[in-house]
Amino acid sequence: MLDIAVVQPGELARIASFYQAAGYGGGVSAADVTFAACMDGRLSGVVRLCDEHGVIVLRGMQVAPEFQRQGIGRALLAHCIPWLDRGAAWCLPYDHLTGLYGEAGFEPAPPDALPAFLSERLAGYLASGQRVLAMRRSAPA
Repeated sequence: MLDIAVVQPGELARIASFYQAAGYGGGVSAADVTFAACMDGRLSGVVRLCDEHGVIVLRGMQVAPEFQRQGIGRALLAHCIPWLDRGAAWCLPYDHLTGLYGEAGFEPAPPDALPAFLSERLAGYLASGQRVLAMRRSAPA
């Protein structure tokens, strides 16, 4: 059974270890709204929403390899929707996941539309060979 919950501050070390095992170096902070998915009691996926320079950035979507392609990423994104509905949001996902993020209302955005700090982050990712793109989710009307 899949359970998804907001991570409490006392659980952040567990999330940091999960991220480290996944090879994700973006970290985690008590200032983030972090969601953890547990499948049958095992931590299987994490995503976080970060307020960076006054904008919401969806970051750190990671699903453990043994749990991929089971709808966990989709379920994590669905749990983010109430927070994402509060305003515009950005993400820099791998380009092969455009459809998944599109299901949560994100649309490809031209790099020149990004806030400056995200434009720099995107340029760094691309320079390192990562196949990512900019996506934006508009605030609901």
